[in-house]
Amino acid sequence: MTNTTTASAVMVPHLDRTSGLAQLVVDGRHFPVLGVELHNSTSSGTAALSHGLEIARKVNATTVLASVTWEALEPTEGNYDFSSVDKLVSQVRKAGLRLVLLWFGAWKNGSSSYAPAWVKLDWQRFPRCVLQDGRLSDTLTPFGPTQLDAPAFQSLVEHVEQIDAEHRTVIMIQIENEIGLLGASRDHSEHADRAFHAAVPESLRQSLLRRPGFEGERRSWADITDDPLGRDEAFMAWGYATHVEALARRARTVSPLPFYVNAWLDSEIDIDVEGFAVAGGQVPGTYPSGGPLPRVADVWTSIATSVDLFTPDVYFGDPDKILPAFAEMSRGLFIPEQRRDQSGVGTVFLAIGQYGALGVSPFGVDSADWEDLAALEDAYALLSAVHPVTSHPDGTRRELMGFHLTDAVPTVTRSLESIDLVITRAAGIGVDPAGSDSYGMIVNLGDETLLTAGRGFRIDFKDADQAWQVGLEAVDELEPDGTVARMLNGDETAGGSAIIHPPLQPAESPFPIPMSHAHTGMSRCRLYRLPRTVAPGAV
Repeated sequence: MTNTTTASAVMVPHLDRTSGLAQLVVDGRHFPVLGVELHNSTSSGTAALSHGLEIARKVNATTVLASVTWEALEPTEGNYDFSSVDKLVSQVRKAGLRLVLLWFGAWKNGSSSYAPAWVKLDWQRFPRCVLQDGRLSDTLTPFGPTQLDAPAFQSLVEHVEQIDAEHRTVIMIQIENEIGLLGASRDHSEHADRAFHAAVPESLRQSLLRRPGFEGERRSWADITDDPLGRDEAFMAWGYATHVEALARRARTVSPLPFYVNAWLDSEIDIDVEGFAVAGGQVPGTYPSGGPLPRVADVWTSIATSVDLFTPDVYFGDPDKILPAFAEMSRGLFIPEQRRDQSGVGTVFLAIGQYGALGVSPFGVDSADWEDLAALEDAYALLSAVHPVTSHPDGTRRELMGFHLTDAVPTVTRSLESIDLVITRAAGIGVDPAGSDSYGMIVNLGDETLLTAGRGFRIDFKDADQAWQVGLEAVDELEPDGTVARMLNGDETAGGSAIIHPPLQPAESPFPIPMSHAHTGMSRCRLYRLPRTVAPGAV
């Protein structure tokens, strides 16, 4: 694809929620963000950026997510250097891709490492969060007296409008990155303590009334003692959300682009990777306390009203719990960071097909061995081919169903009116599917006709009321352009009873009769029904 357009034809990217969950509109059409996020420092180097963009094109991505940092943008206070922004936007545009800018400003992954030196070295003017034991952290407090990165962020957005308004290479902007405090459930600095003992804002009080301990006539955060950890996390969420809202509100005066914030997730288990602080767990502070998680959605959605989306970075956890929670939080779903492996590809199909995600973005593809990206390359090719038929002619979204099958979830059932679609892993006759990831998406084309895309699955059909037998009238394997590659039947459909998509890399089967594993990854089928029984003499 190309994104070169004339000034008169340019439409501002925006979110469309008319059919339910938000979808991104670019150049007047729903645009699938099949993204890749480059490593944190890639955009600062010419060779590294060129390599990252080459990989993005090879995996069939539509979009690149890349950072712009406060330290590079404002190396001395009040003096802005936009050279890194100009290079990034220009190179992405030349590559024929779209760009989501990631603002690494006052906070990135629970710390303030991307603040400029003139901020880092002046800890009195730019106070830090203080942990419960009195230790000074390297994280800037959101309760301090300065605007921190607000002027720099506004200048960045103004500059993007100046250089990109006639092209719209930039389609969204992320504010900060995995915001929150690590090491304590709340900030204990003098600035934070002052806010902690002040009255809870009246506008926020109403949103918090459903929480245990927030009922009654309590006036300050300190007066809430029933749920101290929940109180502390809500307090930090208020501080961070207030700052993010200030950035988004100022930027909104100069740009209509969608803004979002991303979240480092809490976890049901502790995650320990030697030599790296991954945190995890369920106690705020072991994950960044105050980040935009569903558990503090009441705070973030009440305060950060100029933010368009609250998004999860999905590396672990149950996606069937995580994804719908974030979709509900902001009436839309986008995954700006996730795994790049085959398990991550399964999340891609589940997010887009089952939970209406407007896009996904595996992280760090620019450091992967090419063979490790085969599943992602294939997935993005399939999703690009399927995308044109995911909408009705009037632009409304068709019914989609997505799935990701693993050892933990070896089978799922989806429903099409009164027909149950029983989906299992298809590893081949005599081949144990254990350890494999199967994934796919189903598009309801109407009149009991389905389009399926993905790898390593089998779909059997059952009448939910058990009054009818459901059969396959016809199954066509499709090329990416929608033309018929093969008319499938016999062995390739389990004797005309199921849709079968072999794995991308099938294992050798011990079955003595050869079986075909060739498949484009796309099929179209039409169903028909027969009565399960007939009365004597009826036929």
